[in-house]
Order: sequence, then C-alpha cells, then structure tokens
Amino acid sequence: MNYHPCSLIRLQSALRTFNVTIGVLTAAILLLVLSQTASASASDAKGQAASRPCAFSDAEFDPATNVHALDDYRDAIAQLLKPEKFADLDCLADAARAGKTRFSGGSWKLDNIYLGLQSPRPGRPTHEDWQQHLELIERWTRTNPESITAPIALADSYIAYAWDARGDGTADTVSDSGWKLFAENMAKAKTILVDASASAKKCPEWYAAMQGVAQGQSWDLDQTTALFAQAVAFEPAYQYYYRAYANILLPQWSGEEGDAARFSEQSANRIGGEAGDALYFLIADKVASCGCENPEFTHFSWPRLQSGFAALEKQYGVSLALLNSFALMATNSQDWVVADAAFKRIGDNWSKTTWSTEAWYKQKRDSAAQVAPILIRIRATRKEALANMQTPEGQAYMKAVEQKLAAFEQPCLQDSNGDQTKYEMELSVGEKGNAELAQSEQHQNPFANCVMQSLYLSFLKKETPFPPPPHASYWLLLELDRSTFAAFAK
Repeated sequence: MNYHPCSLIRLQSALRTFNVTIGVLTAAILLLVLSQTASASASDAKGQAASRPCAFSDAEFDPATNVHALDDYRDAIAQLLKPEKFADLDCLADAARAGKTRFSGGSWKLDNIYLGLQSPRPGRPTHEDWQQHLELIERWTRTNPESITAPIALADSYIAYAWDARGDGTADTVSDSGWKLFAENMAKAKTILVDASASAKKCPEWYAAMQGVAQGQSWDLDQTTALFAQAVAFEPAYQYYYRAYANILLPQWSGEEGDAARFSEQSANRIGGEAGDALYFLIADKVASCGCENPEFTHFSWPRLQSGFAALEKQYGVSLALLNSFALMATNSQDWVVADAAFKRIGDNWSKTTWSTEAWYKQKRDSAAQVAPILIRIRATRKEALANMQTPEGQAYMKAVEQKLAAFEQPCLQDSNGDQTKYEMELSVGEKGNAELAQSEQHQNPFANCVMQSLYLSFLKKETPFPPPPHASYWLLLELDRSTFAAFAK
C-alpha cells in the first residue's frame, strides 16, 4: 500500500488520549484471527509446494543498482494488466505470496505487485483511464473467480481512485462531488474486501488494503487498533501494517505528536534485535522522512535509525531508494558526516521521491561535503581532549583554565535570553597560554556564542589569559553552564 496523503481529511471531533502498547493484545482480539490464521497458513503452504515458474521475470529490476527499479517494476506489472494477462498476474502474486520474496533492500515483491495494479500507470490518470482500469480488474475477477489477488487489487484501486477524486488540497478545498466520490469508492473497497474475506485463500495485502479503508473512513481508533492486531497476527513480518498504523497515529489523523514514534519504538522493542531496528527505520521512512519540516522526526532516535538502516542492508542488501531516504534522515539530524558518506554512495542516483528536485539534492550533498571534514576534525580533537582529561595533570590544568575562563563568562551573563542549556566546547590552548581555537559540534546558544566571541577577540589581541599548558596546542573539553556560573558569580 502506498497511501500517504499530505493534506488533511475531516478529523473526528474528539480524539481520545492514546497510549500505544503493542506488546499487550487482548484475548478477544486474538480470538478473532486464530482460526483464520491457521487455515491461511495451510493454504499458503500448499500453494508454495505447487508453485510453478511464471512467464514474467523480475531479474532486471534491481534496487541495488537502479534507484528507479521498483517504479519500473510496478510499471511492468501494470503493462501485464492492459493486455489482460490475468493468469500471469495470478502466477506472479501467488509465487510472491507463497515465497514471501523480497527485492534487495527488503521490499516485498507482493506489495509492489499490488502497487503496480492500484492505479493506471504511468502518468497522471484521467477519469476515463480510471474507468478502463477498474473495468479491467473487474473482468479479471470474473475470468478467475478463484483469484485472491484480483479482488484485493480492485479494492486497492477503488481506494486510490477515492484519493484521486478527493485531490491533494486541504479538506475545505474539496468539492461536494469530490467528497461524494471519495466516500462511494471507499465504501466499494470495503464491500469488496469483506466479500473476499470469505475466500479460502488468504493474502497479507487484504489487511493492508483494509487499513487504507480504515484511514479513509476515519474509523474509531479502537477499531483500527483491532485491525492492526489481526494483521500482525496473520503476518508479523509484513512491515506495511506497521507503517500504515503509524501513519494513522500522526496528528492529522487519530493521534498526537510523538505517538507514531512511540509506537515505532514499542514495536521495534517487541520484535527485538536487528529485525526490530530494521522495522524502526522502515516505519520512520514512511511517517517521518520528509523534506519538509516534520515534527514527528524529532521524536525518533537517530542512533537507532542508523542501526536499523545497517541491519536492513545486512539482511536484505542495498536499496538506492532507501539509501536516499537515509541520507535525508542524516541531514535532518544534522549529522553531516553520516550524510556525506551516504551521498558519496548515492552519486548521481538521487531519488525524486525523496528530494523532489535535483537542485535540492545537490544543495544538501554539497553542504555535507563541506561540513563533514570540519566535523571529523572536531570529533578528533574532542577525542584528544577527553584523553587529556583522563590524566592527573590534565584535570589540574582544566581547573586552572576554568578559573580564568570566568573572566570571559561574566560579561556574557546577560546574553542568555533565559536559555539554560549547557554547552560543551573544545578549547585549544597555545604554548604561552593563549586561546588558539574554540569549537563545538553543538548549536550555539547566546551565552556560549558570547563566550566564544570573547575568546576570539582575545586571540586577535594576542593575549595570554591562561597558564601555560602541559604542551603546546593542548585540547580541553569545557562545559559552559550559564545557570551554574550565574549562581557562582553571586
């Protein structure tokens, strides 16, 4: 599923306080799916044993070497629908479903098959395109009534058509006819899925499609949570359930800021290990990796996102599309060293989905290339400063410097503007006690900025405010705490 509208739909008037606890599922919810899961597993096992090679090959679609590979694959799937190659489509979907096969990077082939079928491709479809597309899939359902793929693809298409009819604007810009068509198509999708649930064949995408209905129809959060629990019980490894549910927890839907990130953390912790970290990254890729200002991203752990990306590549190989997403996360985290390494791997394989324009991609790439060497130097000197502070002479010298530093801090007390943030900086002291260089990886607050400017003026005046260090260009790690110094100054 790939429904992630940027605009707001009509929200429910009252949203309850929600505390996501994915590790605790009620017995009532589980009872709804136990019998269904058991029969579905048996059905899939039989399908896998009886599977035969399909005429269509996906060997040329490699996300590790082509950033557009998955889009190209979805276009190719769409091209099988137009000449009514329904048997080939059923063969591909049955094989992908039974084998749980994935592309490099971890994207399920089954999900990409449905993405190729959910709307007329390529290009922006007209009303006539939609009608022809829906008629083709309906013909497929009649041609092969035993197909589980066809009705789910039809439901997916009605959901996508609903969003297309609604448009990309805010809710108050949608016409009455747009809302009417939106509601009608969502209702059709739900009816199709309910009817398909009676089939002996089961498919993990059924739940993903129903999650699309739940979002479009603004289901009660309890209903949406129950559906998610059923989905995970059916196929715990299908990451699209988690991504869709986290999306619903965003403030513009049924949650509050931070809910999606907390759900991601709890889900990752429940799974545990590298698999949990990989899921954490994939959820963030859906709900928080955005070129715009996205408050939700600030609630994700950047170290864990890095671990998740590494785990994903370790298990499933490289995906240039996900590498682009990772580079964007690195820039949003202001980790220009990691970003620079990612940009160097990407090269010219930038993703329009991630960066929108080549100009913006190059701007971020060039910024990382300029800033990364500086940060590497800062981190090296920080390491040297920490080593100096581990020695008795280093600790004694730091205390002597801190006493002299008070003369620089005192005039800066009024420049805090109420900011009580502690600030760490590395200071290099020259052979005669002069301030050679002051630097930090932290964003400067007003108090720290004033102190560092004063140190720079001292350097320009060739002053020697500190005692001579143990050796020339001696690095120290100092903490500037406006609140502590203010109390001391009194």
